[in-house]
Amino acid sequence: MPDFALTATMEMMMTDTLHAYSSYFPPALHFGCGCRRLSVEIVDALCVPAAPRIFLVCSQSVYGQEPARDLLAALGPRVVAMRIGVPHDPPLSCVDEIIAAARVCGANAFLAIGGGSVMDATKTAALLAAAPTPQPAAEYFRGQRPLPARSLPLVALPTTAGTGAEITKNAVLTDVEKDNKGSIRSPAMIPAAALVDPDFTLALPAQVTADSGMDALTQALESYVSTGASELSRGLAERAVALLLRWLPQAYADGSHAEARLRVAEGSMLTALAFSQSGLGAVHGLAHPVGHVLNLAHGLTCAVLLPHIMRWNYDCRRDDWSRLARACGLADGAALLRAVEALATELRVPGNLRGLGLREEHFAYIVRHCRSGSMKANPRAMSDDEVLAMLRVLAGLG
Repeated sequence: MPDFALTATMEMMMTDTLHAYSSYFPPALHFGCGCRRLSVEIVDALCVPAAPRIFLVCSQSVYGQEPARDLLAALGPRVVAMRIGVPHDPPLSCVDEIIAAARVCGANAFLAIGGGSVMDATKTAALLAAAPTPQPAAEYFRGQRPLPARSLPLVALPTTAGTGAEITKNAVLTDVEKDNKGSIRSPAMIPAAALVDPDFTLALPAQVTADSGMDALTQALESYVSTGASELSRGLAERAVALLLRWLPQAYADGSHAEARLRVAEGSMLTALAFSQSGLGAVHGLAHPVGHVLNLAHGLTCAVLLPHIMRWNYDCRRDDWSRLARACGLADGAALLRAVEALATELRVPGNLRGLGLREEHFAYIVRHCRSGSMKANPRAMSDDEVLAMLRVLAGLG
């Protein structure tokens, strides 16, 4: 078993949870304002006996802000080259470009500062750059070539509170040639260290706060009722839901509210620790193809889908929803569903996808591309006809 794997086998006290499971987390996980400064000693230790030669990948919106400037000043000459900006839903060509640039400068470690797209592109690049002879990312993405067993060291610093990509063993990428958005995954993709510093989120616009926060909430809720849920993942998801329901409205209303930002970042981190072990559900199964055909932000897509899928799953997980609701100070599962719907309204999430462009001509593509691991982990199966019925509702046709 890989040295970064923690394996736990135990008897479950709850129904509908796994009785044996394996968990994969970053070897080092740091949380708190200012923890970004630990990056210096971490990369030094990761590269021993060589001197660190870091290739930095950073979000355009973050690069000029104080937390990033502070960190880059501390790293100094350790950063030998950088790429600023990664496209939304990064194409495979972006990964190839990062790998080529990192090889030119002789990088022996990667540093990712950004949201989910930056994380996913850099995680994939760090993995594929470790191959003795580099090959196009498309060959790995399409399953034509086995993934390397190890990755170059990667330190990940998320700047949004939502995707959890700094913790997970997969990356979501776009195969432009095949018109497909999907995942590449391996335990070797888990960053060597994740530093969750809420300071990076203080300047987030309200819309990004809402989208990324609803993504985190969706992940926590789906993790809790996933067919892969365990005692470990449910405990993490439970606390994440409580934090996000309590603090996300405050962070959205007042982005400078330091405690709200910290608690939302903490909830997002706990969410990632949960769903990275359990898997997700139909919201994410549908969100990838829906977001791809409509070119929507992933968090917004999840936010629109979440109440619909919660209602779909409600009866088959009624006891679980009620247990989770009580942990959040709510009366029962019905109250939890109402709280999620009220939060979506407060964050100005549309009630369906009609105004965002969903049309009947998109349905066949979505049905064809929704059969991911997330859909398989949903607690209630959805046939193609049931997916089509859901899409009609989402398009305002049903």
